[in-house]
Amino acid sequence: MKILERYLLQEFTKIFFITLGALLVIFSSVEALERMDTVLEKGASLGLFGLYMLMKVPIFLFEFLPFAVLIATVISIGVMARRKETLAMKVTGVSNYRLLLPFMLVAIVCSGVVFLGFETVNPKLMERSDYLWDVGIKKEKKRASFQAERVWLWDRGRVYNVRLAKDGKLFGLTILYLQGSGLKKRIEAKKALWEKGKWQLKGVEIFEFGPLGIEEQKRETLTLELPVSPEDFLRGMKEPEEMSFSELRRYTRKLKKEGYEPAPYIVSLHAKLSYPLSPLVLILVGVPVTLWAGRKREGGIPQGIALSVLIGGLYFMTFALTLAMGQGKLLPPWLSAWGANIFFAALGLYLMETLKV
Repeated sequence: MKILERYLLQEFTKIFFITLGALLVIFSSVEALERMDTVLEKGASLGLFGLYMLMKVPIFLFEFLPFAVLIATVISIGVMARRKETLAMKVTGVSNYRLLLPFMLVAIVCSGVVFLGFETVNPKLMERSDYLWDVGIKKEKKRASFQAERVWLWDRGRVYNVRLAKDGKLFGLTILYLQGSGLKKRIEAKKALWEKGKWQLKGVEIFEFGPLGIEEQKRETLTLELPVSPEDFLRGMKEPEEMSFSELRRYTRKLKKEGYEPAPYIVSLHAKLSYPLSPLVLILVGVPVTLWAGRKREGGIPQGIALSVLIGGLYFMTFALTLAMGQGKLLPPWLSAWGANIFFAALGLYLMETLKV
């Protein structure tokens, strides 16, 4: 590695760890303040709450790592612009792309770290922290669980399993009625709606297990009063953020194979690949914008923070908007997840070419 690249990375590293630490402190403090009222109201142990907050730190780390990379890059270049170092580099023939290269290498490493974090660390910590919050701190009963790509719930001699729980609706519902150590009856329904405190089942098949064999009947609809509500199933439903890429891919394939609508989950599946690349995209935009701003003003830390907030805010707002449009079926799933990356990467390349003039 040449002297220039080592110097750029050295300047970046000093600011990066300070920035990352500051972001973790800020967002952990906000999370703690938002949750404290519930902790005090429920009379929960401060030790449990401390453990909950400790679990949240790695989650915040992987989520905000791209923004920390952007801030550190923009500030370090801005400080060098203020000291006229970027001007000296240009005079000696250093191209914009050579200035960009060390930061892109850092972004590639951070992209890999974010992907591995989302694949291995975050799903487990999110599941455990949610369980700790619901059961340990809020003292709610956690009856449902997500296993084998289904929500399972045991209650009063019945076993329920659901393929998908969403918006007060259940898809792929199976109810097993147990008697002693055996199975008395099984009800299967394609869909179940919660209306006025009762479940309206549609596309129903009923299997009665008696001494003379199995009796089967089919019904278009069936109304049942059950001691469970949609919230009981939703508590056991894993959010896409709580699944690894491989687990989410298996789940979406099963949903599609069984005829259920997997579009929101396919959007999240693409997002698990597109979001880890956000450090690359942000650096590709942040470097030319900072170089351009350095030619107009003195640069420095305040300007670097302002530019970072502007660039990062626009990117993450666009990313969230396109994801919402994909989940609402206004955009194809792949485009909703990759749209922000494509647009900002193209913008960054255009700005780099413009600065060459």
